[in-house]
Amino acid sequence: MIAIITSSKDSAGTTIKKQLLKNYGFTELKGESFDNSPVFSLQIEDSEARLFTVADDSIRCESIDKRITDTELFVFATRHYSSAGVPALTTHSIGNWGKAEFGGKDGTICPSPAVLIKLFLQNLEAVAKGEGYAGEVVQEATHHGPYLEKPAAFIEVGSSENEWKNEKFASMVADSLIGGLGDYVTLNEDYEPVVALGGLHYARSFKKLMLDPESKYAVGHICPKHMLGFLTANSQLLQQAMSSCHPKKAAAVALDWKGLGGEKQRIVELLESSGIEYFKA
Repeated sequence: MIAIITSSKDSAGTTIKKQLLKNYGFTELKGESFDNSPVFSLQIEDSEARLFTVADDSIRCESIDKRITDTELFVFATRHYSSAGVPALTTHSIGNWGKAEFGGKDGTICPSPAVLIKLFLQNLEAVAKGEGYAGEVVQEATHHGPYLEKPAAFIEVGSSENEWKNEKFASMVADSLIGGLGDYVTLNEDYEPVVALGGLHYARSFKKLMLDPESKYAVGHICPKHMLGFLTANSQLLQQAMSSCHPKKAAAVALDWKGLGGEKQRIVELLESSGIEYFKA
C-alpha cells in the first residue's frame, strides 16, 4: 500500500487533497479514520493508495510509519515555503545532514525512493510545460523531517499563500503525484540511484540527470554546499544516504564540480578513501 499524507494545518495540502478527491475517484473507507479525519482509497494499477489527513504539520509526523504500518511508501503532499516568494513546484527526499530544525533527527538521513522522485520531477516538468507554468520546477536538497524508517518523498506547491490556495497549481501537483505513482508501480526501466553533492538548495545542476531521457540516474539525497562540512569519515552520513536509496542502494555519487567550492579536494579525498565511485554531473 502507498500512503499519501496531507495536513489539515497546511493550506496547500488541503487544496491538493481537494483536487485529488475531485479528479481521481478516491472512495471513502467506511468506518476508518485517522486523526479524526476520513481515509480514502484509490486503486493505482495493482497497488492501493490511501489518502490520510494528519492533524499536525507534515514535517512533524515523526515515525508515522509506526502508526500506518501496512504500507511501504509514503508521499507527503504539502506546501513549500520560500522567503523570496517565487512560485515553485518541488519534490525532495527527507532527513537532516546537521541539526534537525524542522522535524526529524539530528544528522539522520531517511530512506529515499529515488526513482519515484525522478518520476515526480519528470511529471511536474511535463505538467508545468503543458500548462504554461511560469514558476520553477525543482528538486530540493534533503533538508527536513519527519523521521521515518520507510521510503518517503515530498511533493509540494510553493512558495506563498497565494500559490498554496491556487486550485490550478494544486491540480498540477495532484496530477504529477498520481501520474508519478502510476509510472512507479508499472516501471520496467532499471534506473540507478545516486547521491548528489554540492551546489545550492535548489539543485539545478542535477536536474539534467533527472530529466534527460537518456539518463538512467535517479538522484535520491542531495547534500548542498553549505552542508558538506557534515560529511566526514567519522560521520558515516554519506554511506547512510547511499544505503537509504530505494529500491536499491546508490552505487555512486554525482558531484556539482563548481558547486563544491572550497570543499572540493576534501570531498574527493573522502570519496576515494571510502572507495566510493563518483562522477561530475
